[in-house]
Amino acid sequence: MKNRRQKIFIFFSLMTLSIVFLVDCQATQNKETSNQEQTTPLSTIRKIKNPETFIEATRNSIETLDLHFMSSTATTCIAYNVYDALLSNSAKNEIAPSLATKIPTIDNQLISIGKEGKTIITFPIRKGVRFHNAAVLMPEDVKYTFTRGIVVGSLSNLCQALTGEGSFKHLIDKLGVMEAYKILDSAIVVNDQAVIFRLNAPFSPFLDIVADNGSQYGILNKKWCIAQGAWPGTAETIKEFVSITDEKNTLHDKMMGTGPFKLESWQQGERLTLQRFDGYWQGPAKIARVIRQIVFDNTVSIQQLQRGDIDFVCLTLPELQQVDGYEGIKAVKDIPSSQLIKMNFNFDMQGDRYLGSKILGDKGTPPDFFGDIDVRKGFCYAFGYETFIKDVLLGGGQKPYGPVLIGYPTANLDNPQYTLDLAKAANHLRKAFGGKVWEKGFKLVIPYSAGSTHRQRALEILQANLKKVNPKFQLELTSLPWAAYVGAIGDKVMPISIFGILPQYRHPYCSLSYHMHSADFYADKQGYSNLAKKKYDPLVERLARTFDKEKLTALSHKLQRLSYEDALSIFHYQVIGQVAMRDWIQGYSIKPFPFLVDYYQIYKK
Repeated sequence: MKNRRQKIFIFFSLMTLSIVFLVDCQATQNKETSNQEQTTPLSTIRKIKNPETFIEATRNSIETLDLHFMSSTATTCIAYNVYDALLSNSAKNEIAPSLATKIPTIDNQLISIGKEGKTIITFPIRKGVRFHNAAVLMPEDVKYTFTRGIVVGSLSNLCQALTGEGSFKHLIDKLGVMEAYKILDSAIVVNDQAVIFRLNAPFSPFLDIVADNGSQYGILNKKWCIAQGAWPGTAETIKEFVSITDEKNTLHDKMMGTGPFKLESWQQGERLTLQRFDGYWQGPAKIARVIRQIVFDNTVSIQQLQRGDIDFVCLTLPELQQVDGYEGIKAVKDIPSSQLIKMNFNFDMQGDRYLGSKILGDKGTPPDFFGDIDVRKGFCYAFGYETFIKDVLLGGGQKPYGPVLIGYPTANLDNPQYTLDLAKAANHLRKAFGGKVWEKGFKLVIPYSAGSTHRQRALEILQANLKKVNPKFQLELTSLPWAAYVGAIGDKVMPISIFGILPQYRHPYCSLSYHMHSADFYADKQGYSNLAKKKYDPLVERLARTFDKEKLTALSHKLQRLSYEDALSIFHYQVIGQVAMRDWIQGYSIKPFPFLVDYYQIYKK
């Protein structure tokens, strides 16, 4: 088993292959159908349930429908099917035109680099594309989408590239509202049927970022957004929308894209239903409706799959063994996945929901507990990495060696790693807070997402090992529904969150910025923005500007080493995906994210 899994990751680049499950070529299908009609008794013909509807079960509820507030795969996989981006990216990592008719290059003069590296990128916008409300896509929609994303604080990496600041709020604080808006407004301009981005400096991952098939960089309809109460697109109103929270966001429960499916209904915490958009510019999808059903217990999902009440579910390897070989079910095993799970330390915990007395001792923990590097290193040495992979995943994962995923360019196989070592854990925790942690102990309440046995078991392993190090070290576990769990991460109240890195493209900037840049997700949500500004930001920004492979690799390796030295998180495991579906499902393709289903290709037969 071990050798087989090693071979999977030796050839990890196979994750870039798109393997589409088709029964046979069309001629063979027609022939077999004809023969079946002549020779198969009616009583033995398989009955397909809900032939026009694809039903997917998932434990992860959806926290928002607004493209610019999505932070988990539970939501971005919906956006993937509702929106289109300027460019698309195949499972083979091949970029292609989408809402833009051409891929900008220097050769076709759609990219130009001027003095001091100032870069202009032009996207000709496709004509005749319609939104789900029948409005015609215009270049102004593209400009509004990117501008609005930067204003509300979502597209921080592009904000840096276009304005020189990691967030629009920082730009306002530095220059004032009107001057900040003037810079942003002039950085994205419309010229006839094209949108032009004016970058302060070369930004090597730019095309990769906007080629995400709509999962985060989809295009919104400007007039529709404004009619719903979103930012009107004017300088005078911009301040009230800067870094707005999703609770005050009028697009929280709405979607309007150009993709193959449109939103039909959303019952929060229960199900989301999509309807085929017959006016889709690439032609209508094969399936008429998609239901994404929330089922917190995979035991229930397995029973539903066996009955044919659902069509598709992602499972763990132990769960997959319950349906492997079951009549009418197709199991897809050992899928190399572009998904890294990590335990993230919150350096500056907000509120007191999980901190008790907020004082070291048997009743609480201070908010800056994980601000002490010896606490973080002690926790890193206290986790049972191999135990988790062997006993919980049954081998269905691999220990990462840093924030750049195994199999990706510039991933450093020689990067130092933490391993289970309770003696080293004790040494660091003895030094934490000048010896007070060891003397007084602590009590932390750590949530996990309801129904996630992986998260629960991981925390139980950490809990037991810390207790071995010192009986005064207390972790108390509790559960939260998925949407509340994601919300608690956003509110910065959780001491430790188990969340991931799911790079949308293979350039190391994607993972390293997300993990380490002060204006990006983890540094902001986990409270180490100040550390990032001093140590990581200059390196991440140099990484974004370089096209030289050797320099790119050197910078990537340095950042990976700093992540280890500063113990920003516990690198938990890299996923090996397992999915199960009814055998009447056709068109499912293996992508770097096995759970991301391209509904456009799905049909039943």
